[in-house]
Order: sequence, then structure tokens, then C-alpha cells
Amino acid sequence: MAHKPYAPIPMVPGPVTLHPAVLAAMTRDYGSGQIEPDYLKLYAETGRNLARLMDTRHDVVLMTGEGMLALWAALKSCLVPGDRVLSVGTGVFGDGIGDMAASIGCEVLKVSLPYDETIDDLTGIEDAIRSFRPKMLTAVHCETPSGTLNPLTGLGALKQSCGVPLFYVDAVASVGGAPVRADAWHADLVLGGSQKCLSAPPSMSFLSVSPAAWEVIEAVGYQGYDAIAPFRTVQRDGRCPYTPYWHGTAALNAGALAILNEAGGMQGCFDRHRDVAERCRAGLAKLGVDLWTADGAVNSPTVTAALIPEGFDWPEWQRRLRERGLIVSGSFGPMAGKVFRLGHMGTQATEALVDAALEVIESVMQD
Repeated sequence: MAHKPYAPIPMVPGPVTLHPAVLAAMTRDYGSGQIEPDYLKLYAETGRNLARLMDTRHDVVLMTGEGMLALWAALKSCLVPGDRVLSVGTGVFGDGIGDMAASIGCEVLKVSLPYDETIDDLTGIEDAIRSFRPKMLTAVHCETPSGTLNPLTGLGALKQSCGVPLFYVDAVASVGGAPVRADAWHADLVLGGSQKCLSAPPSMSFLSVSPAAWEVIEAVGYQGYDAIAPFRTVQRDGRCPYTPYWHGTAALNAGALAILNEAGGMQGCFDRHRDVAERCRAGLAKLGVDLWTADGAVNSPTVTAALIPEGFDWPEWQRRLRERGLIVSGSFGPMAGKVFRLGHMGTQATEALVDAALEVIESVMQD
């Protein structure tokens, strides 16, 4: 039986439609990952492929659970109450990381920028780092609610020059769709999820862990389902800390391989995302639909955030688009009710889908 998409024009910014290779990987039956050596081989291969996508030589840990699992795991495994965390936020998720750290008892300083901008002038951030002296610096690469992509090279350089022990980067919505330079950014913890550019189900999370981060993790000694420490010895001990999800790992690896084997390799995949994003924004501009992002901000190649056209509220706009087969997402925080988002990531980063979406938007605006 042929696979039928859940919607004619799926353009939500995750979970995205599944890649055919991912679907094929999930139709197989597998043994028990706790006792079969083949699972450990798959775990190691998947980690190596994800490391290539993140441009890192560091270890990569695979965990069973949606991308938020990795975000919490990195915080709880590295921090204890009273530790200082400086969060750089250009959106809901960036500031949200600071809230997450505060909830486990950390002293948090937020450097919050307007949600329609991206990181640019580092002067204020440097001053905050030098005065606050955090144990961890955090940032989001792709702010999906805002449709932006933060340049992180400068922030990583600040981490080094200011002697911040740990740099934590949420790259859930960028890994596989935009260049992620974990080692060049001096990032100690780079966090990803399966359901965005990797075009797999929302069942797996992963993160790179630097040697410095491993030292902190061992010293903290956090225990729990989301603890990172037990994964350090997976290959040596021949088992995971809990029953691993073989289907999920196979799907994640298939998604990574699809990117690595794309025409032109990783760069070809990045070019595809960039070109489709530009096509999407050019088409919206022709229709008179304005972007949410400010002039000078870096728009993400994986998601576009646009203002709901005048004369529509969000419920009506969503309903009218959906009636014509186009499924999009709203947004959160100050963008709620003002912004709709088109997710052109992974399998959804195609000219055909974007063109179909633009046709629907035009038809609704002309009614």
C-alpha cells in the first residue's frame, strides 16, 4: 500500500513528514537492544553520523524521548542549585532555557533581545558574562517560534575568552538543515531532536558532550531517566541505562544518512534548505505578506515566520488555509495570534511544497 501523507500540503515546523528511508527502517522488526550486539553497532554508527551533521569530534549520546529530553538532560546533568547560568535569548526558547535552569534552583541572568532580532552586538553579552561569571552560557541556534537563526561564532569565542566552563546550544531545529559548527563554536553541549530536519518521528533526542562537560557531569552525579552520565559507558559495558528504542535509533540513523547521501552531501542539503527558504520569502513578499523578523535579522533556512495578513485573525486564517489543504503553525509568546509559520525543513524543504503553499495563501487572500 502506498504511503498517504496526512495532509496535501504539510508545512508545520515539526514534526515533519517522514522520509521514505525512515519509514522503511521502522517497518522492520528488531531484537532486544539490551542483549543484541548489533544494536550497539547501530548506536555507534548513528552517533558518528550525527557528529558529522554537528561538525564535532565529541561524543554523541542518543536518548529515547522527544527533543526536550536532551534540553533537560544537559541542564540537570551539569547543574546544581546555586550554579550561575547566563541565557542569551532572542525568542521563546532562548529565554525558556533560563526558566528551566531557574526551576532546578540555579541563579539565572537573562540577556533577552527582541524576539524579531538575532544575536549581533556582543558588547552587552560580554559585559554580562564578565560581571556574572556563569558556569554555563546558553543559546538557541534556530528560534522556531520567531523564524530566526542565531550566529553563534562570536558567542562561542566569548565563551572561550571569558573562561565560561560550559556552552549549551539548542540546535533541535537546525541540525541537518543549516551548518552547525559545534567544535568551532566551542560548544560543550549541542542538543538535537529527531523530528525536525532529520525527518523522523518525535521519539529520539541526542546531544554532543565535550570532555569538559563529561567532567562536570561526573562531578554532579545526577541520577534519573534523563541523566547523561550512564551513557558514557554504553560501548564499554555493552548496554544502555534503560531499554533502548531500536526502531527509533534506526529511524534516526536513516534520517541522518539521507542527509549525508543527498546530492552534494551535507552542503547540498543546506543549499536546498536555503534556496527553498528564499523562494518562500520571495513568494510571500509578492503577495504582500510581511515577515515577522526585523530588518537585519538572520532568517532561518528551516522555518519562516510571517505576519497574519490584515483582515484575518489566527483562527480564521488557520481554518481557511486548512480547508484548502495547507497546514501551518501559529506561534507563541508575543507572536501568538500575530504570526503564522511555514516549516520548510527536512522532507518539507521542496520547491513544490512551497509553491503549493503560496498558491493557497494567495487564493485565501483573494477571496
